[in-house]
Amino acid sequence: MLMCRGKKYFQLRDLSEEKLTGGQFKARVAQEQERLRELRREGETDCIEVKRYPRAKDRLMYVFEGLKMKDNPDFIHPAHLVHFQEFRPEAMRLKDENYFQYYQNDKETKKVLQGHVDAEAWRYKHYLSYDALLHSLEINGIIDTNINARIEAHYTFLGKFLHPTHDAARDLHNRRNWHCERTSIGLEHSYSETSTLLASLYVSYLVAGLLDEAATLIEGAPEKYIANAGTPELRKAISRVSRDFPYFWFLFNDPPQYDRFMYCIHHVDPEDVRSWGGYSNVPVVDVPFNQHIYDNFQRSLNSARTTLYSYQSPLPGMQ
Repeated sequence: MLMCRGKKYFQLRDLSEEKLTGGQFKARVAQEQERLRELRREGETDCIEVKRYPRAKDRLMYVFEGLKMKDNPDFIHPAHLVHFQEFRPEAMRLKDENYFQYYQNDKETKKVLQGHVDAEAWRYKHYLSYDALLHSLEINGIIDTNINARIEAHYTFLGKFLHPTHDAARDLHNRRNWHCERTSIGLEHSYSETSTLLASLYVSYLVAGLLDEAATLIEGAPEKYIANAGTPELRKAISRVSRDFPYFWFLFNDPPQYDRFMYCIHHVDPEDVRSWGGYSNVPVVDVPFNQHIYDNFQRSLNSARTTLYSYQSPLPGMQ
């Protein structure tokens, strides 16, 4: 998303040496904001915003829009594309002195190489690390607080398998509470149909998201590069995912019927539900995301009924 739509980037100013108090730092921010307004009125800066950098208490963040192409200033080249293409993790993490070298570097060369290490570490910390990506998505207006919470929940759930967590895989198997007494590798019972479906939905939504980014980039390209985007069929395929599988709540789609149903049962006055014409019409911004990804998804596949409302499974034959 950031490599395609990340039009805003930032630069930092370190004020740690000034040892400002909280009040003094707030006053400095206000001072810099007023100065920016004057510079913008005079047309002497491309900076569009200045504020405290949220990931460090003693740094100012200057936000810019760019990188702009000289021959077409309306078309912006995302800074994250540059950072992704130029990032060299080996330069950041691997010190030459710990590995085989044909010859020892002199002091001047070591100083230059250390500069490369520092630059790559800065690039990773502020632009490519997980927290930095979330921050850049936010300043570009791609995510808000609610979407950030969904990212954190999905990231944590999937991270249990990327970084093996005890019993995480067991929870996705049939008869997950069954333990055998003999030594074996792996579990005797297969993954459940629910977990297989969930994995398929993750793949579907992720691929649709990637295709959406590609289509949007092509459609917004200058005419001299792409005169006809030719994306209608692709758009039709992309839209099928959220339309055909609305019962999986990912990042940018509306809450499924089950989550609306559960929210109205536990948190909404029945009179309000009636005024909306049923729980399906609850304001989507009010429905909180359920952090328990697998268990909530599993429950949503079964029909449910209360004295007030009934919920129908999205899958044929599921009761």
